[in-house]
Amino acid sequence: MDKILRAEIVKEVRQAMMEVNERYVTADELCKHIGTLTKRFLKEHGQMLDRTRIEWTDSKGVKHRQEWLYPLNKMKLMLASGQLKELVETTNGS
Repeated sequence: MDKILRAEIVKEVRQAMMEVNERYVTADELCKHIGTLTKRFLKEHGQMLDRTRIEWTDSKGVKHRQEWLYPLNKMKLMLASGQLKELVETTNGS
């Protein structure tokens, strides 16, 4: 098997496994796992990362928002591959 093809297949399988086993964590938990990311950085530049938050409306019509959640496995992979060094800030905040 061609080495390049094999590397691509391995990469795709790892990516799929990571997505299946993804774990979303709070900023505090993310900083514990990836010490190079600080709460200050996440507060000021977190929009450059893949993050999500849970939002819901209660029975009285009041909207609630949880703090940001980050995909831990994806962040670790980004650190290992050097992608965290290549972040670019955009003008639209999330």
